[in-house]
Amino acid sequence: MQITEKGKMFNEIDKQKALAILRIFETGRAKARYDALAVLDDGAGISYGFFQFTHRSGALNAVVKKYLAAGGKIGRDALESRLRTLARTTKPAIERLSHDPEFRKVLIAAAASSEMREAQRAVAEKRYIAPAERVCRMNEFETPLSLAVVLDGLVHGSFGRIARLVKGSTEQELITDYLRRRDAWLRSSLRLRKTVYRTEFFLGEAAKGNWQLRLPVTVKGRKLTAEDLDDDREAAGFPPKSLPETSKTEPQIPATEIPADEPRPSILATAEAAFDQVDDVVTGIATRTERARSLWATVAGTLWQTLWAIVAFVAGIPREIWIITAVAAAILTALYLYRQYSLSKIRSSKEAK
Repeated sequence: MQITEKGKMFNEIDKQKALAILRIFETGRAKARYDALAVLDDGAGISYGFFQFTHRSGALNAVVKKYLAAGGKIGRDALESRLRTLARTTKPAIERLSHDPEFRKVLIAAAASSEMREAQRAVAEKRYIAPAERVCRMNEFETPLSLAVVLDGLVHGSFGRIARLVKGSTEQELITDYLRRRDAWLRSSLRLRKTVYRTEFFLGEAAKGNWQLRLPVTVKGRKLTAEDLDDDREAAGFPPKSLPETSKTEPQIPATEIPADEPRPSILATAEAAFDQVDDVVTGIATRTERARSLWATVAGTLWQTLWAIVAFVAGIPREIWIITAVAAAILTALYLYRQYSLSKIRSSKEAK
């Protein structure tokens, strides 16, 4: 469907309000910090920069690649050596970098450079701001609250999955229905229900009729004021120097697909993700094989002792001899089982590291 200019363009203040709300959701701060870094507890891994670019979403990888392409020098070797892991969004890869102190330190240091700041602004514009504006423009959404809701949906994820179910005829009806459906979806997920403060805030402002997001507003217990935006103008300024190309097609709400809340992986990323899955399966098989060996060793030892006792009895071997032999076999079986147990503990400790 062709993009039309039915809806108005949002001004910089509208964008800054949306950005500040999302930053409070993610970090508790309204002011932009290019060096902000946290490891999220919802499985997204490292969250970095003024717009909280995460590993799992692929946004952190995009920022790092753009920084390196721009000639960024701070921590260049360390970042380049981790690009393959960063491109993978599997659980092992995310956990590996989340617990990599050198990687975190380098990201924080690189934030002082103009290359990293420009990379963050450009990626945020291309991946989130521009798509959110296009969705709003296609659906004739004109209020700052709608922009913030759409932007939050794209950033937090699964926007298209919920948006395709939305019903309504006006901006307020569509956005409110989307928020209610998203709120119910978040509450249904054990992992995501801790983030319902996002939908609670937006639903609260919609119920109050604050579609223009008049300040101050209280977001996640933190008051957002006009002064916060004034202090933040330079850090959160848009558009960046290098603007992304504008797409000519964009779906509407409700829609079958709405762009890029979960970017498609590259062929390499898909192959490496498959490798991770195979590796997990192989590891599980190996673990089960070791356990099976221990079980069969126990069974074989027991059968051997029983067979030896029967043969010794039939053959008339003195009791002392076959009892000593049986005890020796039992000791050897116990030693083997202890060895298997020790190896499994060593393997578990290595996997934990």
